[in-house]
Amino acid sequence: MKTLQIVLNAILSKNIFEYILVDSELKVIESSIGVENYFEKRPEVGEDILDYIPEFVGNEDEIKKVFVKKYCLFSLETVNKNGYYLNISIEYCDSKTAIILLHNVTAITVNQQHLLQYSNESALLSSTLNKVIDNQNSMVFVTNKHHIEFANKKFLDYFGIEHKDDLKTKDLQIYKYIDRDFASYDQLYKYISVHKDENYVRLKNNTFLIQASKIEHIHNLFTLIDITDITSKLEKDPLTDIYRKNYLNDIALNLINKQERFALIVLDLDDFKKINDTYGHQVGDKVLQDFVNLVKKYIRKDDIFARWGGEEFLLLMRDTTPKDVKRRIEYIRKKVDKHLFDTVEHITCSFGIACANKEDDMESLLYRADKALYEAKEKGKNKVVYKKA
Repeated sequence: MKTLQIVLNAILSKNIFEYILVDSELKVIESSIGVENYFEKRPEVGEDILDYIPEFVGNEDEIKKVFVKKYCLFSLETVNKNGYYLNISIEYCDSKTAIILLHNVTAITVNQQHLLQYSNESALLSSTLNKVIDNQNSMVFVTNKHHIEFANKKFLDYFGIEHKDDLKTKDLQIYKYIDRDFASYDQLYKYISVHKDENYVRLKNNTFLIQASKIEHIHNLFTLIDITDITSKLEKDPLTDIYRKNYLNDIALNLINKQERFALIVLDLDDFKKINDTYGHQVGDKVLQDFVNLVKKYIRKDDIFARWGGEEFLLLMRDTTPKDVKRRIEYIRKKVDKHLFDTVEHITCSFGIACANKEDDMESLLYRADKALYEAKEKGKNKVVYKKA
């Protein structure tokens, strides 16, 4: 497989990047077909690039450094061109050539364009291809049925892989991280190609939008676009900076579908209304924030802590037994009971626990945990109750 050629064509066809090659006099050498979307016409060989990107005017001295200093870069962000917003950067190819990368940040489209035809033996093309692939904001990887065969630098850096040759030995199996049960990259590709709505994958602590294209019948090209900052604003509770209930629901449903072992815990601060009535809502909000920070000290990194509403919270603990989760929650209950909070000093919390079983859906699991919480309140509060069925 002519990897660089194929990946470049696939990337350009997805409108992730377009490019223009210029010489040291800023005259056009070549450009990709999609560039014409951003200008009145496609720049012709020998034309002055400043006629197309007048935003470069006044920055000629900085741009000239690109041809002298190998790792020098000049960039412009969110430039409006023909109704599109672009991030534009120009950087070194060799002492006589620079590449201008045009990244469409308005929206990433899936319209297919004509594939570019170039000679695979050109040294300049090889340099250009690598720059186009490695200088993207998104992660790109190419797979066969089960393994990753190629990935760009951003992908390698994210997973701590030093060389492309180490991809197969790493065996990342990213298809297992989607919120459905896939056994191969081919299955993942088929699902994404049928379901045109947005698909997401969670890797480490980041959320990515994942897109896919078919390459030469037997290979798939995937792009991972980091949307963590965007989704975190939607998924996080603004007061406590932990997840909202909907986010935890999505994780729980995925675990239920995969029949994975986990526990759901409902937490409720005892007599919290008295705090608001006595000290005011500002003090009440501070108590909620301090309570959340206290609990976060005693849960694992992969536990999901979410605010349900008011003084009620949810906690999802993966890969745990009833005995273990009861022990851990009892430990947290004691820590809350002993903690001295600002202004109000002493508060307590009640806990209801339910472990997922094969017959559960999210409604039945939450019902059991909530019923266990109710029993904890009925027994005098500041209690941990486990509900088996």
